[in-house]
Amino acid sequence: MSRERPLTAAGAVTWRRATPRPDDTSRRPVELLLVHRPRYDDWTFPKGKPDPGEDLVTTAVREVAEETGQRIRLGHPLPDTQYRVAGGPKRVSYWAARVVGRTETPFVPNREVDEVRWVRPGHARKLLSYDHDHDLLEAFLDLRDDKAHRTRTLVVLRHGKARARESWSGEDALRPLTLVGERRAEALVPILQAYGVRRVVTSPAERCAATVEPFARSIGAFLRLDDRLTEDTRRSDVRRCVDAVLDAKPPAVVCGHRPTLPWVFETLGVEAPDLAPGEGVVLHHRRGKVLASEPLGRPASPR
Repeated sequence: MSRERPLTAAGAVTWRRATPRPDDTSRRPVELLLVHRPRYDDWTFPKGKPDPGEDLVTTAVREVAEETGQRIRLGHPLPDTQYRVAGGPKRVSYWAARVVGRTETPFVPNREVDEVRWVRPGHARKLLSYDHDHDLLEAFLDLRDDKAHRTRTLVVLRHGKARARESWSGEDALRPLTLVGERRAEALVPILQAYGVRRVVTSPAERCAATVEPFARSIGAFLRLDDRLTEDTRRSDVRRCVDAVLDAKPPAVVCGHRPTLPWVFETLGVEAPDLAPGEGVVLHHRRGKVLASEPLGRPASPR
């Protein structure tokens, strides 16, 4: 008997700061965004199924926008929830998330959601319809209690697949991406957008700059070419580069070479993974300390 492959979906526990009240027991009061679905007459966190070929991080951001009108950026990952539906087992990936921009978009009722509410955690406990959502709420509140819901984001990325050295007669720094590498660079655009990346730092080598250039162009950002990330750099130079990126507030991506990426991870105090071309790691940090990490991108179906 074949094992059932779970249906996949993605969503977010979107939060905002709440105005303190005299009866608050928490020093960090928050409000959470819940949706009411008339088809099921339930209250839940916004989520939905991926479009064909869509990465789950992109799904989470898109579904929150479609159901609530809010543009968000993903932060610290939350535990997946698993439960059964009519079509079989279902697994939903979640992240803590914040609204992007200074003003929030007014909600317009739609086919799937007829009401949204920003509520305090205590009210959320009363409204939420499912046990798995209650578990998700408690997981978020554990983060809130440790201030881990307010992490900054750093993506560490290895450049995409480039022309082989032996087939390239020009200067190595000018060695370009292959067609596979170019396609990966384009595929990274919505994934990096989902994390709200605003700062793009890269080795000046063509294969690195070309990996993040489509994304930088999509958000109107300049590429910050940093010689401290070149393939022949020194450990101390890499450390200074990473420290400077950590000091900056906006979510950032750093694109480099396989031989020097271990020094990036060493500076961050995490074990260096063996990244294939075009792969990366999303690090969620606070005050220079990494609190969580995850692979860059979550395909809806195993590759």
